[in-house]
Amino acid sequence: MLKDKPAILGGKPVFDNWVGIVNPVMDRYYDKIKFKLEKIFKSRIVTNANTVLKLEEELARFLDVPYIVAMSSCTLALTLTLQALGLEEKEIIMPSFTIAATVNAAYWNRCKIVFADIDAETFNLDPYEVEKKITPKTKAIMPVHTFGNPVEIKELEKIIKGKDIKLVFDAAQALGAIYHKKRIGNFGEAEVFSGSPTKHFTSIEGGFIATSDKKLAQKLKLTRNYGVLPDYNCILPGLNSRMSEIHALVGLSMLKDIDKFTQNRNKYANLYKKHLKDIPGIRFQGTTQNSYSSYNYLGILINKKEFGLPNKILYKALAKENIMTKIYYHPPVHKHLAYKKYNKVSLKNTENISENIICLPLYNYMEEEIINGICEAIQRIHSFNKEIKVKK
Repeated sequence: MLKDKPAILGGKPVFDNWVGIVNPVMDRYYDKIKFKLEKIFKSRIVTNANTVLKLEEELARFLDVPYIVAMSSCTLALTLTLQALGLEEKEIIMPSFTIAATVNAAYWNRCKIVFADIDAETFNLDPYEVEKKITPKTKAIMPVHTFGNPVEIKELEKIIKGKDIKLVFDAAQALGAIYHKKRIGNFGEAEVFSGSPTKHFTSIEGGFIATSDKKLAQKLKLTRNYGVLPDYNCILPGLNSRMSEIHALVGLSMLKDIDKFTQNRNKYANLYKKHLKDIPGIRFQGTTQNSYSSYNYLGILINKKEFGLPNKILYKALAKENIMTKIYYHPPVHKHLAYKKYNKVSLKNTENISENIICLPLYNYMEEEIINGICEAIQRIHSFNKEIKVKK
């Protein structure tokens, strides 16, 4: 098979059917929850009620944190967390190598956004670069556990020790990840998870704030419901970011399997590494020391000189093999049109990784044959890189 031409050169695709980059598994739980779903509909109480409360309790138990506040999305959860911590109009340091939602949360709080570079190995915010960006006006650092790989938290804690600077983590992809024997969710003022369909844990849509701060949790429960008291007196401007009972039911049904999901993903990531390790020009994201990644995504860097082709051509060639990949995150946020005031900011590692990364399919449950096929496709593409380069 390796001698056969890749599909981009007219060969037969490795897969007859499309292989998506994600494969949500909520359908596996339908038969177990359909009677509960019917019960929710018949109750006519479909928002922010007993099922949401149960999910908050179970997620708090899973993470071993005092408080979980569920919301309708991770973006709104981040936005309201920054507001509740009094960070409106304050200076916040964050990575640009992330989805725009991270930065948008700061934007909607009218924060002064300061981008710091990432580490070339872990793809996470580099503590050394963060320290260089701190000013007397810095009031928060908002790191991202990129692709579920925990950021170097202890180093960030050292940097802010004795300073009036808060740590708020975008943990959207990191449910089930572990840092120094503690589950992600136990650090900083708050860590915010996502339950969107592209995550290994999903509530279809949703966000979850983990915190040990009782007052913060109470404030967040207020602002997710417009910021109004039972008499509808608004005491803190909030939003409608309540989670529905239906979304909570889906999340609750999947929660017990989180550790199985992350174990599988680590196993599959290791299979990819085993099959691709001898191909020149491929490098995997490094896991932070003393950490365990949730592997929400599997990112590899392509050295176009060594591999023979750039990541964007590999992306096209794999699509011809019926394999979907993503180039996360390109462009990085500081190069987005919406943030053009930052377009001239120089972030060497961020820009290099963004230009050379490609993310491969990774699921909670994945047949080894699929991984083998994807790796075979990449090997074939590499073997025919000169012919593909000419065709391009």
